[in-house]
Amino acid sequence: MYSISEVSKLTGITAYTLRYYEKIGLLPKPKRLDGKQYGIRRYDDQDLRFIKFIHGLKQTGMKLKDIATFVEEGCYVTREEPNIEVKVIFRKRIEILNTHIEKLEQQLRELEIVKSSAQDKRNFYYSLLK
Repeated sequence: MYSISEVSKLTGITAYTLRYYEKIGLLPKPKRLDGKQYGIRRYDDQDLRFIKFIHGLKQTGMKLKDIATFVEEGCYVTREEPNIEVKVIFRKRIEILNTHIEKLEQQLRELEIVKSSAQDKRNFYYSLLK
């Protein structure tokens, strides 16, 4: 189990941001050390993986609104037979991820152009030094 400060160090997300994500529903309420509503937050490895996933989406430019839509129905991985409602949720998540992946691919194309330009400039300056 991890404290909020340990999770912060492991993920690079501030404790303030973790609390904010919890407040707006991006993260589920964590377990509490003493079981009370205001006890010390405790996170397990599954929580940590989920937080890293959410952080990765945010770091790559996904809007909090889209992340919230993605996670609003909870986790269905452990259910044996998804019903129709769950399939609709899965389709919505796939749609969100497809849109995000398309944006990332566009960003990669743009970064390749900038990278190529920077390499050309560097090579130009190398040629001037010779």
